[in-house]
Amino acid sequence: MGLFDTIKCEYPLPEGLHQNLEFQSKDLECLLDHYTITRDGRLVRHARQGGCGLERDVEWPYHGDIRIYISDPDDTHQLIEYVVRFTHGRVEWIRRAGDAQPAPGPRVD
Repeated sequence: MGLFDTIKCEYPLPEGLHQNLEFQSKDLECLLDHYTITRDGRLVRHARQGGCGLERDVEWPYHGDIRIYISDPDDTHQLIEYVVRFTHGRVEWIRRAGDAQPAPGPRVD
């Protein structure tokens, strides 16, 4: 199964009914840490309870894509999955995983 991190997303998701779900990701540290994507698009890594790891919450300056996912509460055989693109530590966009295709390259005629 492997380790993962937990992500709460306060930033508006494309499908509002998924807004209050707690997602997982294997694209960060995979140390069972907790992160929040804030309403203004910052990624915050939370301090751990019990003295291990970070002493306080810190903004995590991520640059790239993070896949976040959870089993659909209404159908556990389905996966709810989003791709979140961070540019210099801020959300650039969030899309359903199937909709997050890279932009086509320049056209050559």
